[in-house]
Amino acid sequence: MNSFNRNIYPWAFGTSFLILTALIGFLIFNTYQLEDKNYQIGQLNLIQNEYGTAIMDDKIFPGGDAVFQAELVPYLQTWFRKVMEHSPDAQQYGKQRMEQFLASMRKKQSLDSIFYRIVRQQRLDTTLVYLFHFDELELYNPTDSTWKVFYKSTNANHMSAISGSLKQGSLNNRVFQLAVSDRAPIPYRFTYSLYVDYENRNWRIIQQMAPVFLLSLACIALIVLLSYRTYRNWVNQRKLVDLKTSFLNHMRHEFNTPLTTILVSAHSLIDRETDPDNKEVAQLGRVVERQAKRLKDYFEQVMGSVALQEQQAKIVQVPLDLFTMEILHELQLRYQGEIEIDYTPLGEELLLQLDEGYYFSILDNLISNAIKFNDHSTKTIRLSWERKVEQYCLKIEDNGRGIAPSDRNALFTAFYRGQSSGGKPGLGLGLYYVKSCLDRLGWAICLGNSSGGGTIFYIYIDNGYFNSKKKD
Repeated sequence: MNSFNRNIYPWAFGTSFLILTALIGFLIFNTYQLEDKNYQIGQLNLIQNEYGTAIMDDKIFPGGDAVFQAELVPYLQTWFRKVMEHSPDAQQYGKQRMEQFLASMRKKQSLDSIFYRIVRQQRLDTTLVYLFHFDELELYNPTDSTWKVFYKSTNANHMSAISGSLKQGSLNNRVFQLAVSDRAPIPYRFTYSLYVDYENRNWRIIQQMAPVFLLSLACIALIVLLSYRTYRNWVNQRKLVDLKTSFLNHMRHEFNTPLTTILVSAHSLIDRETDPDNKEVAQLGRVVERQAKRLKDYFEQVMGSVALQEQQAKIVQVPLDLFTMEILHELQLRYQGEIEIDYTPLGEELLLQLDEGYYFSILDNLISNAIKFNDHSTKTIRLSWERKVEQYCLKIEDNGRGIAPSDRNALFTAFYRGQSSGGKPGLGLGLYYVKSCLDRLGWAICLGNSSGGGTIFYIYIDNGYFNSKKKD
């Protein structure tokens, strides 16, 4: 496992976890905002309706309009003139008038009794508190036909609070905001707001959302646990793979060295056959050589099958017919006198993308099986290409024993020895190795039906594995 792979997975896990946490946090925040917006909306609507009924004959509260008319309206013209003429005492004059007006409103307000009567009659939560707030005063300027703000307050300005013990008002706990206007003695309008809420509103909403919080935390914890266990299992698997690869390389070296020594020694014994006194020794040497070669072939077959899963295919582009003929020529020399190999070229100079080692092993194992499981004195194998609509097919047909119908389903299973093996020595890895190589290349293989005995294999290669252009 290289350094890049060791580092990328922790970073990927950390980044994914942060993104997931941020997403869950965003959803929880939006849920909180929605809960905050709609919290106790039913009670607020009831209060709004009942308050509208209570002040039906007044602009603000019973007696509030009289205070407005007595404490502020008579001074509006003077205040407007001072502001328009930029009088030095305009600001101070307005401040004094508003302070006196708001003080009178607070002194004569009847909102406490109205609010608690509404709570009692509608059977609302008695822990609700309210805030009645004067927001803004505007006067009409006929010169430019606009409304000019003469007084504007915010929720933070407690001087504008007329009654109520609620410390903070917001859009989410505002019952209403009303505007009142008149044209005498000068066009004016003012707005005021009523806020109703619990003093511990945020804590109540958080308690209400407790199941959402707990479920979100449980999901995050579960994801972290599963991700950690997955990553830990992956690390352990990579360690096992590295250990297996190291073990295979070590075993290949440790087995090949003595086998090669045995073969060299056996060959030396065979060379003594010309000496009459050493003929028996030479015969034993041939036995040793034959069995050593057999052992070496088995060992390479087993090691190749195991190591194949860890190998990366080295895909190159080769001329199909030329490369196939080169492989078959090499195998013909190796199995000279054992089998006749007949090849019918495709006839098109196409370039094929493949792993050279895999392709060689596929043909080698199929030809080796055609020799091993063949009782004819003259053993033959024929290879030919067929062009399909979207595929090219390599047909491989021999004159051997054929394959029993009962063996077809398990033919490519590792270590499977079918009825047609007839007691021949082997490990049952040849066709398994062929299928594994084909899978790594993305090709397909199937078993055909032979009318004259023997075995037919079809190897299918999609057109996508060929270069779109013919070889020049």
